[in-house]
Amino acid sequence: MSDPSDEALLAAHLRGDPQAFGQLVRRHERRVYGICLRTLGNREDAEDATQEAFLAALRKAASFRRAAAFSTWLYRIAVNAATDQARRRGRARHTTLDPEDAGHSVAPGGDLGEAVAAAVAVQTALTQVPEEFRVAVVLCDLYRIPYADAAQILEVPVGTVKSRVFRGRAALADCLAPAPVANTPGTDPASAASDRTDPKHPLEE
Repeated sequence: MSDPSDEALLAAHLRGDPQAFGQLVRRHERRVYGICLRTLGNREDAEDATQEAFLAALRKAASFRRAAAFSTWLYRIAVNAATDQARRRGRARHTTLDPEDAGHSVAPGGDLGEAVAAAVAVQTALTQVPEEFRVAVVLCDLYRIPYADAAQILEVPVGTVKSRVFRGRAALADCLAPAPVANTPGTDPASAASDRTDPKHPLEE
């Protein structure tokens, strides 16, 4: 027997099933938390926003309409909860992700150490990206949500989502770019490059 759909569980909740909404929470809490975490950059704030999102979904359950999927409706609530939390805090705050949090972005079979390091670097850079661009990148690039669904979540045209993703990627790339290395006064760059490739150079031994 297949699992009931999100919409069927929500309908059961509205009919008075005491277990149905809990099933929806367990089904979606990992992704809702991940969206909040990458939007806010802070575990404590993300946990608060996740709780607020599910409480809001519980309060608004009767207002759900099938014009969009339940997940789209829920992620819209999650994004709103996260952005509201960010505004209350003044800006996104970064704290180092632990492996469990970073694992939200780790593909199965990948190198965990490298993936965690990359996730931490991306998360740090994300906090420097303007909020509206950051949210679009989180939804479309990190969570692979289609542009059309992201447009429903953000309540903007698809073209606006694509523009925000493009500008968010550019801002993220700038934040992740390595800082230029200043030349030591009196050192010829070509000579320095030659030294780095000299097999007798101490760093190469």
